[in-house]
Amino acid sequence: MRSWGCPHDNLVAIFDGHLQPTCRPGGDANWKLTLHDRQTFAGKERLHGLKYQACVFPNGICCVWGPWRGCEHDATMFRRSDVLETLREVSEEQGVDFCCFGDSAYPLSRFMQHILKAPAEGELTRLERRYNALMGRFRIVIENCFGEATQYFGMLQHRHNLRLGSQQVGKLFPLAMFIFNIHTLFYGNQTTAYFEGEHMVLDVSVEDYLSLADEFQ
Repeated sequence: MRSWGCPHDNLVAIFDGHLQPTCRPGGDANWKLTLHDRQTFAGKERLHGLKYQACVFPNGICCVWGPWRGCEHDATMFRRSDVLETLREVSEEQGVDFCCFGDSAYPLSRFMQHILKAPAEGELTRLERRYNALMGRFRIVIENCFGEATQYFGMLQHRHNLRLGSQQVGKLFPLAMFIFNIHTLFYGNQTTAYFEGEHMVLDVSVEDYLSLADEFQ
């Protein structure tokens, strides 16, 4: 991503949390789950739903972890997904310290950079504001990925039909992204168009990707 002005030579993926809206849990369909509506309520979006941890690579492939309850914080999902351990293993194997990027909710570390946040009593410097504006251009690709996938799978837009307890709602978003990745390998997506000409961090064939189907199940 260096040729696009990215200040990080070793940046390989963009991370973000995703809320898949669902109906409010309750009624006869909820007798097995016994979920309280506050457990699935995301205060930021003010919606009920399930949360997922996701990352997108410059080749347009999106990886998903989850689901978690809608009340979970992005940093909590990131920690539970064991992504840092995977990055550590891959970095040691390749001899390169790969890193990812996310918003200010993610913990800053050797393998994770994030949007800079102003101190409690102060403000960001001009250089820090420029850094945030620059990295915001790269963060938008994962939002585009979510939006494009939702366009292909309209069922994800109708939260009132996604009923926790009576459907396997937790599998819908990962399955949609799995199929969307196959579509990306054939036709590309907005992310591949954005990074057109960039050396692909992860070169995957359709055969290799489909071999993950058993693991997905």
